[in-house]
Amino acid sequence: MSAATANTAVLERLDPALTALVPLTLPAALPAGPLTVELVRRVDASLVSEPVETARVVRLARSDGSALELRLHETARTDAAILWIHGGGMFLGSARQDDTLCRSLSAALGATVVAVDYRLAPEHPHPAPLDDCYTALGWLARRYPSVVVAGASAGGGLAAGLALLARDRSGPAIAGLHLSYPMLDDRESPMITTELADTVVWNARLDALAWQAYLGGSPADQYAAPGRAADLSGLPPTVIDAGDLDLFVHEDVAFASALETAGVDVTLTVEAGAPHCFEFILPDTDRSRATLERKHAALAGLLDGGAAR
Repeated sequence: MSAATANTAVLERLDPALTALVPLTLPAALPAGPLTVELVRRVDASLVSEPVETARVVRLARSDGSALELRLHETARTDAAILWIHGGGMFLGSARQDDTLCRSLSAALGATVVAVDYRLAPEHPHPAPLDDCYTALGWLARRYPSVVVAGASAGGGLAAGLALLARDRSGPAIAGLHLSYPMLDDRESPMITTELADTVVWNARLDALAWQAYLGGSPADQYAAPGRAADLSGLPPTVIDAGDLDLFVHEDVAFASALETAGVDVTLTVEAGAPHCFEFILPDTDRSRATLERKHAALAGLLDGGAAR
């Protein structure tokens, strides 16, 4: 999909202040036809600039001898911290690419943010990325009495899977979840219209490739695809954000409803005229600034609520 051939119905509903993001995103840059991980990675690399921020790096040894990298954006606060899980469809992105975002988040909240550089599919399919997030959670929980887990897109899906895994393993405790347009369900939703299947930023073509890479031919369980979970009871207070032009909006709304039914304290916001990841792609618009301020306030509430318990 190119900017010139993007779904007309989506473009008509898109907030005019956000139209500049369309040519900056993967669907606009990808050729027609079948996609491969290698092709998408090459195109993505051409769109992503290197961050200017730095972070303190901690490396944890995995059982196979490789190192799991954590990138720390630190403050003096000692009662609570955030574990950040980056997006990228499980096969793109890195903790380093989110240095600027995490540094900004740490400064806004006055709390340490630790980003986990989990292994990527398809070289490392499920459960390897989730195992890395669980290791990072354990490391952080040993240092802070209260940990909030936050993530965007694939990172939001991993955060939800991590909460289920921690619940079922009886720890480490998670004080709250903040999920931005999380990628939660490998099943094709009957609610996804032709319009949303061809939406901007992240569309059905990319999503199918991402799930194929992440699952590696194995069936999805609730930890890989939390939208499949039959029991969401016992999960921490959860904040979910999505846009009504986001491919994931229907699965996110369904997950929020299921959380509420299970007795979990959940807050859902669906923004009109908003596509996937808009506030990070165009952070300097008034719309993006307002969204980020609202998300910071929600995260601050989760941090303070967890620290008070």
